[in-house]
Amino acid sequence: MASNTEISDLDKTIVGHHEYCTDKELQNDPNRSDTLVTTPEATLESFADLDEKKILRKMDLRLIPMLAILYLLSFLDRGNIGNAKIEGLQEDLRMSPDEYNWCLTVFFFTYATFEVPSNLLLKKLRPSRWLPLIMVAILVAVIAFFVLYDFPETASFLTEKEREFIVFRLKYQGQQGKEHTQVAQAEEFEWKYVFEAFKDWQIWVNLFVYWGVVCPLYGISLFLPTIIRNLGYSASTAQLMTVPIYITAAILAVIFAFLSDKVGKRSPFVISFFLMMIVGFSITNPRVVYGGVFVVACAIYPAFPGVVTWLSNNLAGSYKRSAGMAIQIGVGNLGGAMASNFYRQGDSPQYILGHGLELGFISVGVIAAFILVIAYTSINKKRDRIIRDGGENQFTAKELSAKGDKAVTFRYMI
Repeated sequence: MASNTEISDLDKTIVGHHEYCTDKELQNDPNRSDTLVTTPEATLESFADLDEKKILRKMDLRLIPMLAILYLLSFLDRGNIGNAKIEGLQEDLRMSPDEYNWCLTVFFFTYATFEVPSNLLLKKLRPSRWLPLIMVAILVAVIAFFVLYDFPETASFLTEKEREFIVFRLKYQGQQGKEHTQVAQAEEFEWKYVFEAFKDWQIWVNLFVYWGVVCPLYGISLFLPTIIRNLGYSASTAQLMTVPIYITAAILAVIFAFLSDKVGKRSPFVISFFLMMIVGFSITNPRVVYGGVFVVACAIYPAFPGVVTWLSNNLAGSYKRSAGMAIQIGVGNLGGAMASNFYRQGDSPQYILGHGLELGFISVGVIAAFILVIAYTSINKKRDRIIRDGGENQFTAKELSAKGDKAVTFRYMI
């Protein structure tokens, strides 16, 4: 069984392949045969002869399959308990409905406790070591130890020029404009970056967006088989009826992730999915409840990676990003602890209380998302004005690098 911190470490690793190490780290690590670094003189034009799409496809084919398998295995210990319930788990263990709900709740306590240190260890020990270590009971984790690549600098399937391009691309993410100085993100570990993550307003606002998705996510994943069973279907039929829901949701998640990257925006998709969830949870007529949860699931699963990626895109500096995403996912998954108590056996088959609580969290998530959009837009416009007035010249490149996403050269993704 995967550890409770594993799923969120995978969230961080899958989203964007954005972890890379500093030149100093490469030089000091005897296990890294490749000490490639990007020269300070490198510009985007230096890589004009490379096919960016081809490189990204190559990375996706090498990284995503194994990471997807690890993510699937790490989620099974939470998701399949809902399926086990309608097959007699609760009766066999002689648990009351309240005791069963508390069993679901305990999954999430360790998230908040271990998320930040786990993500920092992920950075220090490398993904290929840390992820298999905390999944040591699973055979595939042993395979992952040998096939996962840690950093662009050590990816043997890339050419030297391609590795240099990926390092350059990651160091300057969030600064796509050509009208101002390009500043590399700080990668040296300092505790101040961790503390800055705890003090950053956008992480805490984003946390409410995350709760708006994760409460419905766990409410559905833990109780979907029970909700369908209580509509009058047999256990085996209820299990089968969950399949088309998840298949459709998975397909939509891939499609909308592609579209979101294509347009370079997260909020329009995230907010649209929130509205879909509201429609689905508003359906309480027992005859169409299945249709309602179908709509909800098809909104939740595309929205979840969008919310995680949105924050990742807007945090600069590897260690601040690690800490920030750990706060988002760790504290955010306490929403799962709450959601595990939303659906009570006595409320079936309409589950008005459970759906009402989900609607409350979704509404808060929508409000928080709009706050982020307004704030990011305002900050970006202010920084554009500062750049036009030459305000960036009062800072050295090192100072701008240390500021990370607070630098005037950084632009937040809307």
